[in-house]
Amino acid sequence: MIAGIIVLCVLLTVVTTRYYLLKREIRSLSHQIGAWLSDETEKMLDISLIDRDLESLAARLNRNLEKQRSAVAGALQHEEHLKESIASISHDLRTPLTVIMGHIQLLQNSKLAKEQKERLEIIQRRCWRMNGLIASFYELAVLDTEQLKPQYAVTNVSNLLAEYLIENAPLFEKKNIQPEVMFPDVSVFANVDPGMLGRIYQNLLGNAIQYSGGMLRVSLETLGNDKLLFRIENAIKEDKKIETERLFERFYTGDQSRQGDSTGLGLAVVKKLVEMMQGSVNASIKEGILTIIVII
Repeated sequence: MIAGIIVLCVLLTVVTTRYYLLKREIRSLSHQIGAWLSDETEKMLDISLIDRDLESLAARLNRNLEKQRSAVAGALQHEEHLKESIASISHDLRTPLTVIMGHIQLLQNSKLAKEQKERLEIIQRRCWRMNGLIASFYELAVLDTEQLKPQYAVTNVSNLLAEYLIENAPLFEKKNIQPEVMFPDVSVFANVDPGMLGRIYQNLLGNAIQYSGGMLRVSLETLGNDKLLFRIENAIKEDKKIETERLFERFYTGDQSRQGDSTGLGLAVVKKLVEMMQGSVNASIKEGILTIIVII
């Protein structure tokens, strides 16, 4: 009787011990899988386990994880090749387009009938639009492949903004826009890439001019942590329904008909350039006013 009780106790101890060991190893596997999925580690699962079934399961999971890793690596490589191809194609398209535009200018200087001149002007406008699209494609592709790095320099950012405002003066006048400009009393200097910042200024001004309902306000200020804040506000045309959460997506124009001249790439370029300089950009709409704020 006593011997039977002893055997039963031993068996119960063995089963209980094995149960807790299995629970511990299952928890360990779960933790390892969680760490792998959250990119905390790239190490494969430990398969030195006390249970053969668990070892087999861990081995199968390792094979699956290896397949996922290979698939992700292949997708990333394909994406990089695609970006490089887009950059190359965009660059190659510039040459024939430049030739076409050159011949158009030569034709404009020749004797043409009124109808021919009108048709030529339409062709020229479409060529300019295509040229802008190709330039934006190329710029985004180059930025995506990280061929460009910010070249920081202490820059008079208020003077730089003033230059772009002056350059866009003919467009302001054409659209009957009188921009309200608010600068600090003294020149603002910041450690930025002047070329990138200039592109940001131009794209934001161009977007505001194109979609402005009449009002346009531009302001520049410095923040206490040596950061630069640029704000641009413009009234939205009544027929425009803009989704601010999509405003910086590529090809989003707020024009479902796609009949406007916008490529939908300008603000995507802005976002990319701002992030490359470790900054942030966001947009909001309130009472018919679109506000875009850039902090660098």
